[in-house]
Amino acid sequence: MNARLSPAATRAPGDAANEEDPSKRLAGLLLELARCVDPTVTADMPSRLQADPRLDAMRDMLFEREQAVLAHLQRKVDDPREFADAIGAVLPEAFSVAVRDERLGHSIAPAMERATQASIQKNPRTMVDILYPVMGPAIRKAIAETLEGTFQSLNLAFKHSLSWRGFKWRIEAWRTGSTFADVVLKHTAEFSVEHLFLIHRATGLLIAHVARDDATTRDPQLVSAMLSAIQDFVRDSFDESGAGGTGGRSVDSLRLGDLLLWCEEGPSAFLAAVIHGSPPPMVRARLNETLGQIHDHWHAPLEAFSGDTAPFEEVESRLRPCLLSQTADAHRKVSPFMWLIPLALLAVLGWWVGERLVERSRVNTYVAALQDQPGIVVTGFERRDGKWLVSGLRDPLAVLPETLLPDKLDPSHVTGRWEPYQALHPAMVLKRLQATLEPPETIGMVQDAGSIRVTGSASQRWLDKARAYLLSMPAGAPKVDISAVKDVQDPDYVRLRDAIQAQLIHFDFSVPRPAAGQEAKIEELAAQMRDLVQVARDHGFPVKVTIVGHADATGKDMSNLALSVGRAEVVRSMMRARGVDPSVLFVRGAGPLEPLSPGASEDELSMNRRVSFGVSTGD
Repeated sequence: MNARLSPAATRAPGDAANEEDPSKRLAGLLLELARCVDPTVTADMPSRLQADPRLDAMRDMLFEREQAVLAHLQRKVDDPREFADAIGAVLPEAFSVAVRDERLGHSIAPAMERATQASIQKNPRTMVDILYPVMGPAIRKAIAETLEGTFQSLNLAFKHSLSWRGFKWRIEAWRTGSTFADVVLKHTAEFSVEHLFLIHRATGLLIAHVARDDATTRDPQLVSAMLSAIQDFVRDSFDESGAGGTGGRSVDSLRLGDLLLWCEEGPSAFLAAVIHGSPPPMVRARLNETLGQIHDHWHAPLEAFSGDTAPFEEVESRLRPCLLSQTADAHRKVSPFMWLIPLALLAVLGWWVGERLVERSRVNTYVAALQDQPGIVVTGFERRDGKWLVSGLRDPLAVLPETLLPDKLDPSHVTGRWEPYQALHPAMVLKRLQATLEPPETIGMVQDAGSIRVTGSASQRWLDKARAYLLSMPAGAPKVDISAVKDVQDPDYVRLRDAIQAQLIHFDFSVPRPAAGQEAKIEELAAQMRDLVQVARDHGFPVKVTIVGHADATGKDMSNLALSVGRAEVVRSMMRARGVDPSVLFVRGAGPLEPLSPGASEDELSMNRRVSFGVSTGD
């Protein structure tokens, strides 16, 4: 549509300035036109024309169709359902065009893998339903072939297990790492693959045929036609799926007397083998592998096969290595004297096994004897490096394990690994008491049920030693009763002890040194202490002399306590100066707390200002 604006139409109503100056109005229109054509030309120029709604109306009238198309496209893009419908209408055609480009497969492969993985994780049953029609028959066929081969191997293994050849084959199986059944099948299976037919599944036409040089000649085309007819008959008559065609079941094994027919199915062709004898399972695996290689190499010609065998001239070179055969090992008659060798070996083996059993019985007897001994705990025994290793825990005071070995058990064949520990068995505690305390002949120790009873008589020194040891025994140890032991002291020790404990040294009021006139008593006391130390050393027991200082009750208690300690220290210094061993002298301050006389007279108070002595044995 063409339109032309008159000068009157270009003027806005009430615009007096434009009516007076049309040139300015024209210049403004030209400037706006230039701005519409190329906005960059007049980007820096100010607009000289005020907004005119008639220009917008004219723009809408000129671009009305384009604006409607853009609005329709915008609605399709904004609405997910309409946008999906639009994409779905062109997507199949796009895939059909792009399928010739490998980039499409590389692009959508990750997405398809993730989608498949998510689907399987969400519902594994769907994948099971998809794979079952393929995996079910394959698994059943593999199980049937495996069972057939297993039964064949077991029959041959049982047949030759006790023969001389069987003995040699067992050595071969041990040397090569194979099973005995496989070795037997390797040497005894007699078979010969005489013919191989590669037949197209869809047309039933023969693609290739190879035969052994000594095989009976047959018309390959006739044989392939008969095999195809048999396969079609089986599919049409016994296929449980009801689908028929080439997708159903087929004959995979057929036997007539000594003649065996094996058929291996492939996507486009099947391989038929005519075999004499009983082939091992590895022959079927070889046929299956060869058929797979043929499908991989001639995939396109097999799909397009219509009777022309020219593209398959090299197939015969692939099939000919599958014409396998094996004959039984020829063996000569064995002399009866040859049986002496296995009999001798069996005799040696029986003697060796018997010796091992007898030796193990003796080791069991030895271990049982060890377990019956207190202070020995057997944690295990095993044969290692040709010797029996017995390990466990042993108290150092327990009997030596070597003394319990049976007479006919060679000590060089048994070694022990013993960790030391302290047993709490009453018998072991009794041994430990006797070894540690060294009781005199007048002391008797006996085990009484779960405890130990000590009777007799001993010196005070030995009793102190026994009591100290009993206090150091671990928790859970058996009870040791020494209450029945009589205290019998050494006469010299008793005499000197009583003499020293009877001595008192007196002090004047508030004076730390002894009162005058007691030098002779101090000299006598020092001599008695020296004799006491010598008696203790002669009899091998420690002795301790405690010097106890005292004060009267006059004055403060703290002052009197310090005064009593000072008096004891002064006396100890005087004893040391007179040759008494300082290691046996100990001091203690009693203050006024241990008065000799509780009275308050001067005579009674003077009696309390003293130093007394105490004698004891032990550490």
